[in-house]
Amino acid sequence: MDDSSVLAKFLKQCPFAVLTQSVIRGLMRSEFDAVFEENRSQQYEKKLIFSTVAMAVADVTLRFADNFRQAHTKHKEKLRVSLTSFYNKINAIELQTSEAIVARSAKRAADLQDQLNFVPYQVLEGYNVYALDGNHLQESEKRLKPLRMLHDAPLAGTIVARFDLQRQLFDRAYLLEDAHAQECTTLDRVLDDLNEGDLLLADRHYCILNFLRKANDNSVCFVIRQHGRFKGVLVGKRRRIGRTETGVVFEQQIKTSDAADALVMRRITVELDEPTRDGDTVIHLLTNLPKAVKATEIADVYRFRWDEETGFYYLTTTLTCEVKSVSEPKAALFLFCMAMMAFNVRQTVFAALYAEHSEELVNDVSHHAISVEVSQYTDGMLVVLDDAFWDRVLGPHMEHGTDRIREISRAIDLSKYRKSKRGPKKKVEKPPRTRKRTHVSTAKILAQAKNQTP
Repeated sequence: MDDSSVLAKFLKQCPFAVLTQSVIRGLMRSEFDAVFEENRSQQYEKKLIFSTVAMAVADVTLRFADNFRQAHTKHKEKLRVSLTSFYNKINAIELQTSEAIVARSAKRAADLQDQLNFVPYQVLEGYNVYALDGNHLQESEKRLKPLRMLHDAPLAGTIVARFDLQRQLFDRAYLLEDAHAQECTTLDRVLDDLNEGDLLLADRHYCILNFLRKANDNSVCFVIRQHGRFKGVLVGKRRRIGRTETGVVFEQQIKTSDAADALVMRRITVELDEPTRDGDTVIHLLTNLPKAVKATEIADVYRFRWDEETGFYYLTTTLTCEVKSVSEPKAALFLFCMAMMAFNVRQTVFAALYAEHSEELVNDVSHHAISVEVSQYTDGMLVVLDDAFWDRVLGPHMEHGTDRIREISRAIDLSKYRKSKRGPKKKVEKPPRTRKRTHVSTAKILAQAKNQTP
C-alpha cells in the first residue's frame, strides 16, 4: 500500500491527529538542540540529548502521557538513561532555555503561518499590538523533602507572558523561579523586546512609573490600566467622547507629577454598563498613543487583552501546562513553556484551517474536540506511521510540507468539530472564606534547605 493510501485511512478517522503531527514536524522537531546549544550556560549534553527530553515532555503537554514517568517509559529507547537521570535533567533545565523555546516556536509558527498564506489580524492599524499578563503556577504536592512538613501551599514559580494579538501566539515568556517575586520585575526585559511602533496592552499590575517613562522615551506605545496607587495630576476638563459596546468613554490629560518634565499621557475613562468581575464600574486607561487614535478605539483595543486570558484558558483545559506532582521550579516552568509551544502549534493548525475553509466555519471549531482526538489517536498512528513515512510525506523542504499541510486541512470536515452551545450560566454565590490561605515560594524553601548545614 502506498503512502497516500495509508495517509487517507488516518485522515478519515483522525484528521486533526494527522494535521497536528505534520505541523509539529514542520515547526520545532529540528529546533530543540539548536535552542539548547544557543542558550545553555551550565548544562551539557552527554548521553541524554535535549531534543529527546523535549519530545518526551511534549507528550505530557499534548496529553499523550499523564506525567514524566509515563513519558520516560514511552521514550526509554531513545532517552537511553534511567528515570532518575531523566528527572535530574528536567529539574536542571535553565530558565533561559525554557524562555527560548517559546520565542523560537513563535517565530517558526509565524513563518509557517506566512507560508500558509494566513493573514494576521489587524488589531490597530499601523501598530504591532501585544498583550502582557502573568500566570502563577498552582500549588504543587509536597514531594520534595524540604516541603514535606509545611502547612502552607508551595508555589513553583510565575510566568509573565507576551501574547502576539495579530497572530494569536505566545511569543515571549519571562520566568520567575521565586513565586513571591513581583511580576513588574520583568518589565525592563519586556521593554528590551519591544520596538518603536509596538503597542503593549497590560493590566494595572504593570502600571509602573519608570516603565511608562522608559517606554515613552523608546517610542513604544502602551495602553495600561491605571492602578489605584498611581494618582498623577489631572490636566483640564474631562470630555465625553462617545460610547463603545461596554460603556461611555471620556478623555482627560494626566501628568505623572507637577514637575516641568513630567510625562503627559491621555487618560481614557470607561463608565461601564455592567461591572467587572471584581465589581468595578469605572476603569481608567493610561496611554501615550497619538491623538489621531480616537479614545473609543483605544477602549475597544484594550478589550483584546482578554485574548491572552483565553490563551491561558486553553493551556489549562486542552493541554497539560501544570502537573501537581512536579514541585521543582525549573521543571514546572519548563513544562509550562512546552505547553505554550504546543499552543503555538495549535494556532498554526488553525492557520492551516483558515487557509482552506471559511472564517465562520473555523471560528466555530472546538479546541476541546481537537485536543481529545489528538491525544486519543496519535500514539496508535505513530506506531504505523514512523519517522521515515513523515519524511517522505512532508519532504525535505518546508514549501512541499506546507502544500501537504494545506491538502490535509482541505480534507477535514469541520462540521464534525463544532463547539457545543449552551445557555447562559446561572450565578452561583460562593461561600465566605473561613480561613486565610497562605503560600510559600518553593524556590526560597529549597535555597534555604541547601544553605543549611547538615
